[in-house]
Formats: sequence, structure tokens, C-alpha cells
Amino acid sequence: MKKVLCLLISLLITNTIFAQVLSGPESIEWDQANTRWLVGNSSGGTILARSTSGTLTNFVSGLPSGPYGLEILGDKVFACSGGFIRGYSLSDGANVFNLNLNASFLNGLTSDGVNFLYATDFSAKKIFKIDISNISFTTIATGLVKTPNGILCEPENNRCLIVNWGSNAPILAIDLTTNAISTVLATTLGNCDGITKDSCGNYYITAWSNNKLNKFNPSLTGNFTVIPGNLSSPADIDCRFGTTFDTVGIPGGGAISFIELTKPNPIISNNSNSLSTSTTFDNYQWFQGQTPISGANQQSFIPTSNGNYTCAVNYGTCTFVSNTITVSTLSNAIFEGSNNDLFIYPNPANNKITIEGISNSNTSYILYNISGKIISKGDLNNSNITIDISRLQKGTYFLKTFQESKSQTLSFIKE
Repeated sequence: MKKVLCLLISLLITNTIFAQVLSGPESIEWDQANTRWLVGNSSGGTILARSTSGTLTNFVSGLPSGPYGLEILGDKVFACSGGFIRGYSLSDGANVFNLNLNASFLNGLTSDGVNFLYATDFSAKKIFKIDISNISFTTIATGLVKTPNGILCEPENNRCLIVNWGSNAPILAIDLTTNAISTVLATTLGNCDGITKDSCGNYYITAWSNNKLNKFNPSLTGNFTVIPGNLSSPADIDCRFGTTFDTVGIPGGGAISFIELTKPNPIISNNSNSLSTSTTFDNYQWFQGQTPISGANQQSFIPTSNGNYTCAVNYGTCTFVSNTITVSTLSNAIFEGSNNDLFIYPNPANNKITIEGISNSNTSYILYNISGKIISKGDLNNSNITIDISRLQKGTYFLKTFQESKSQTLSFIKE
């Protein structure tokens, strides 16, 4: 009896250890409610739970096929399992949902966050819509030209995005009202597997062609950026949102990788009363105190008065505010030419300005707007003391002159 008991204990320990080993991880899903990752262990027929410290435990076992795509909706995690969609309680892993779609190979899975799941059939080139309340489904796309793989639902855009297998795989969309398929963006990537978004609306797609995580902007236009990191056959992915950084979980090659996406921290500096951000962003808005400065929408800004300045920048759909720079060394003389050398008139002006005080020697100038963008450059002398401003937009401008070893900055208003 003692030998039998020891054998049973030994088998129990062995099975527990085996169940906690990664075996063909194909998908990952962040479980916010329970602060853990769920991993589809396709070769083991299990769903593993991975703590934030990296500990793996068995959550669901005995799946007859897969699982491949995972999706959390409400208090359940759903899984693609052969031709079935199966659901499990997040509290104890109990099987609470089973629906046979008669599919060939269900792979990607997503949801609208309310009541519907959307799944791709890799082999049959179909897309299904699953009503979890009524335990029913409809086929919303068949005979797709491309092989659908990862899928991401965007209720705010009334669509699902689909990434595809094969070379030069495009990003497709299916309209959730008409079920029409359209191409959102052509890519040079091949064998795309997973798709997700970060908290600032940027898209990320895994591709076997370069074994990388590839970043696309929120408008899905232009070229993609390759995120550093060595991956192997990266599969279905998900993103955990954070305060200072987001984290993308990436299964593939028998392992799980995590890539941290650091959120920007805009820093502005003061270089001779010219303010600028240290990093390039999508958009800029400079503030004096709490007031936005009209037209100050470039990376650099030249203040015209003393005060506290900040810059709000856009990164994707997120806005971040910089540190505060206090400017206290300006005086009206700097901008009024009160050294009795040069003056601008008329001021305000409509079509042209005249600079008074030019000597016989050549004087060069730079004309720039309130955000520091250079508009024009040129030379002035006693026979050429006017500048055409007829094409300028209304606003405040600056003229910096260079005369021998001396420079002056004058301001004027274009009406």
C-alpha cells in the first residue's frame, strides 16, 4: 500500500510539472482582472496562467485540440479549439461554453468587448461571428483570397482588422455592418500572425518573414517600424497597458517573449531663449502658463515674453506634457530694436516692411515665425531695405539681422 501511495504521489507531481511546461505556445492574453497572462499551450492541450513574476501554473487542461487564439470576454476566456469555440470560467477554469462551428482550423480570435466573438478559419479562409449569449454563430466572410490569421476587433471603427499568411501580406478589414472586405494597407511583410494595439493607438503585428514585432501608426499609413528583439515564429499577441510603459506578450518558438513599449517623456530645454523638445513627436502645442500659444506648433519655440512655458506633445492618440521652463531674461529692448540701430515700419504691416538704420555694408537677415520656423533668408543694404511679406499668414514674426559682429532681433505683426 505504501508503494502504491508513493507511486500515485510521484505521478501527481510529474503530471503537475509537465502541465506547467510550455509546449507549443500559440497565443497569449492579458487577464487584467486577475493580473496574469493566459497562454494557449497548443501542443499540450492546456491553457497556462503566467504570473507577472514568471511563474507558470496549469489553468485549463484536456482541450481536445489546440488551443490557438484566446480572447477574454466578461468573466470567461474563450479559445479556438479545432472547429470549436470553447469557453472557460476565469475564476476556476471550468468549461462553460462549447460551440461547434464546423470549421476547418480556427486560429485568430477577438471580441467587441460586449457580446460577440470573431474568429478566423485559417484553412477554409472564412471569418465567423459568434453570439455568446445565444450560443450561435454566422459566417460573415467566405472564399477569402488571402489566408486569414490574426484578427482584432475595433468597435469604434465598426470593423475587424485581419492580418494574413503568405508573402506581401496586406492588412484587411471587414465592415461589421455590411461584411465587406477591404484592403487597409499593403505591406512587404510575410506570414503575419498576430495583431494588437498599445494604449496610444499604435498597431503591432508579428511576422515570420522577419521574426519581429512590427509597429504601425494609428492611421495605418506609411511604413512600419521594426521593434528591436529577437523572436522565433512569433504568433498571436496581446498588450498589457501600463502607466509608464505598455508590454506586448509574444509566444513562439517554444517560449514567450515580452517587449516593453516605453511611453515618451517630453523634455524641453532652453538654448539662448530658444525652447525645444529633445525628441521628435507627432504634434506640438506650446503653452505659456495654462494658455496655449496660437501658432506655436513646432518642435522649437522662441518666446517673446518672460513666463513659464511647457509643451504638450502627441504620440499616437496620447498626449504628454513636458517639464516647465521659466524664461526670465527677456526684455522689450531685444524685440523692439531699442539699441537705436534698426527699426521696422510699418508695424503692423500688410504687404511689406521697411528696415530703417541699414548701413552701407551688407546686412543679412533671417525671417522666422513665432514657432521658430525659418520663413526666408536674405541680404539688406542701404539700397534694399524692404522685405515682401504679402504671402505671410497673419500673426507675429521675427527678423534677426546680422550686421558685422552685431545681431538684433526685431518683431512685427502681419495683418
